[in-house]
Amino acid sequence: MSMAPTLTGMTAPQLALRLFAEAGEATYAAYVIPAGHAADAIEELRDELGSFPGIAVAVLRPASCAELLRELAGTTADAILIDAARFARPEWLQLDRRRSALARAAVLVFATTPDGFGELMQAAPNFASWIGALAFAYEDPARQQSELRARRLEALRAWAGKSDDDVVREAREGRLPADPEYAEWLVLLGRADLMDPQPT
Repeated sequence: MSMAPTLTGMTAPQLALRLFAEAGEATYAAYVIPAGHAADAIEELRDELGSFPGIAVAVLRPASCAELLRELAGTTADAILIDAARFARPEWLQLDRRRSALARAAVLVFATTPDGFGELMQAAPNFASWIGALAFAYEDPARQQSELRARRLEALRAWAGKSDDDVVREAREGRLPADPEYAEWLVLLGRADLMDPQPT
């Protein structure tokens, strides 16, 4: 049984840039997307990849491995995004046996769910070896921004030795130091309205 690798989180623009570097080569990747979000994430990735010059992108939504192989036979795109969210163990088993039919000088991205990726790793070890390190987890840009904001706020609290409430209170009272870090802090808290209050 194959062990599932640790997945690196990537937004669609980040993954598109990574895949563009593989253009023209036989490249196989997995994009692990939360259940119910595959369609939107695939469309986002298609738009990002399609923005690169000379890259033709196709999206396939097969219900089975047999259907996938039929559709691939008539596809000549440089990047092929495959919505494999419906694939279960039987599809991955068949894909592992028929993987030579996938071979082409193109980028193939299999978009699947966390459960589907687990099935892929267990049922299709040979195909999983083709993917290798090119297995990524979908990163929501909004969540990424939220995490960056949280980390920056934590750094500001440590730098000043103050809490968010302290900063808001001092801003309201007109006692907040003029350092640009405090202005940034208020913006991150959504309180830019307090940046230049009149002392009470």
